[in-house]
Amino acid sequence: MQRAEEPALKKQKQDAQEQSPAPKTQDPASVFSPQLMTPESRASLRTQYQQAQPYLHGVLRELLPPETLAQVRDEIVGNIQATYKETDLLKVFQTGDLGNLDRLDAEAASKLPTLMKLKSALYSETFRGFVRDVTGCGELSDRTDCSCNVYAKGGHLLCHDDVIGTRRVSYIIYLTDPEDPWTPQDGGNLELYPLVEGSHHTPAVHPSVCHLPTFNTMVMFTVLPGRSFHAVQEVFASDKPRMSISGWYHGPAEPEGLQNASLQQLQRHEGQAGNKQQQQQQQEGQASNTPEQQQQQQQGAQAQPLSKGADLLAASQYLPFGPQGDGAGAREPGSSGQPSTSGDTHHHLSDDDLSFLIRYMNPTYLSESAWSKIQGKFKEDGSVQLKGFLKKSLADRIGEAMAAEDAADKLGAGKVPAYEAGVHGGWEPQGPPHKQRYLAYKGEQQGRSAPTGGSNPPSSGALLAQVRDELFASPAFARFLNAITTITMIGQRGEVRRFRPGLDYTVAHYGIVTQDPRLDAVLCFVAEREGDTTWDDGEVGGFEAYLLADEEKEGAAAEEVYRQDTEESGVLNVSAAFNSLNLVLRDEGLMKFVKYLSADAPSSRWDIAMEYLPEDDSDEEGDEGQKAGEKKTEGQH
Repeated sequence: MQRAEEPALKKQKQDAQEQSPAPKTQDPASVFSPQLMTPESRASLRTQYQQAQPYLHGVLRELLPPETLAQVRDEIVGNIQATYKETDLLKVFQTGDLGNLDRLDAEAASKLPTLMKLKSALYSETFRGFVRDVTGCGELSDRTDCSCNVYAKGGHLLCHDDVIGTRRVSYIIYLTDPEDPWTPQDGGNLELYPLVEGSHHTPAVHPSVCHLPTFNTMVMFTVLPGRSFHAVQEVFASDKPRMSISGWYHGPAEPEGLQNASLQQLQRHEGQAGNKQQQQQQQEGQASNTPEQQQQQQQGAQAQPLSKGADLLAASQYLPFGPQGDGAGAREPGSSGQPSTSGDTHHHLSDDDLSFLIRYMNPTYLSESAWSKIQGKFKEDGSVQLKGFLKKSLADRIGEAMAAEDAADKLGAGKVPAYEAGVHGGWEPQGPPHKQRYLAYKGEQQGRSAPTGGSNPPSSGALLAQVRDELFASPAFARFLNAITTITMIGQRGEVRRFRPGLDYTVAHYGIVTQDPRLDAVLCFVAEREGDTTWDDGEVGGFEAYLLADEEKEGAAAEEVYRQDTEESGVLNVSAAFNSLNLVLRDEGLMKFVKYLSADAPSSRWDIAMEYLPEDDSDEEGDEGQKAGEKKTEGQH
């Protein structure tokens, strides 16, 4: 039976509950390690951040209790899907925006409780105040912007400054395996790049600071247009994916100096304001030519027109075709004879021309029947790959020199590269790294090729430079190009390049979009083994890709579709191959890049990259044959 005083007791308890204060809500930022945001820690981190080089950044260690972050890692691995992305700039698995976690249904959210707590903590008012205090970045909005990135073996992200929209502070939280600590031999460093001395918005070729992706550390840096250049080094480890949560804190408005951002630089067309750096590099490239080349250029600018369109040659950065020299390094002993019409590229190939060309070239390509077949393929596709192009004795000498230099520099076949590898003997690094990085051969003696005599065999650079200067710059070779393409060439320029495994690449950007037709002739050398398809499948990079520039797309990186093996993709991929000459008629609106060369590549990629200026005969020829970027070449992947 119910007691009479019970209703009164219930009322007393109810009144007491109404008068007592509501339970205190837990701060989302309490998930972080207790010592992280103490006054002493804030002061130390603030000092570290402001004094950091090459620009404002800091490293937060022991971000969370280790077991908490390990749980976050397990939840991501077991429950979140990542999409594979590959462009000229990157190779990574990436999730969608983790800011959308709040929209998950109850069942999905129940599988990610620790990750959701971490996301809420990162963008809580408490932690945003902590970020403002440490970085001095000013006001931050409440926008959430983060994702999970996984770099497997071979994954990478090339140099950029992170400037897009209102980004103010970038951060990366490393979720690498806590049971298998990360080491320098695993790769995957966060590389920070200083600026070139005396410049304001141009990164140096190599990073000056590297941070290992150590479990339970967070790196933050202020996003600065044309200043906060960084990259993710290739992951070399085969069984240790580099996992991280990366994101941004946004400001209320876009930063000042947005026009200096790396993305803006990539979107800028040649000749637009802000391209002074590129123009200066072209001038420096001219200055590095041999005295004979400089003299040819000066004479070419003053000479009477060689043909229709020669006024374009005189006003351009191209050199006229000059008489063949007397270089002995690539010739067979005792050979003699010179083409009889040294400066005229209009005539058909003469017997003297053939006698000259056969000193360098595979005789297979010096018959009229071969010219007819090549011409037909080139006319149909706008491109052709000529394998075994140089005569075997010369190609083997080049191959032997390359192999010796790769071995001496400890490059290729999975070796971890040093940034300065190969920077000797006339090879100089070329940047800036948000557009390109490779070595160019400038000659071992004040811009001249090394002598081929003496006890030491000539270097690969000296041999390739000799082929460039004596063969590819000759009128006889211009006439050979006319025989296989029907195009008359009136000027040429080119360089000898080396792309080192684990280091080098070029990037597609609007500063190199073709304005008028050009013929690319690239003689490529890589180490090959019979039956090995490593270079053909493209997994180690090193191939050259041509694609149409999308003027309406926001961004400058090549689309993820560039490696699709379909004619509809509008992409031409040319695989690297030993002793192959790749001819591509580059029409208006095309851009190109050499895909980042993985440390797993069998060797460096060495090439002579020539560009020929065609005679302006568009009225006569029309658009016939200009189909580069629409069809594939023989031997591509």
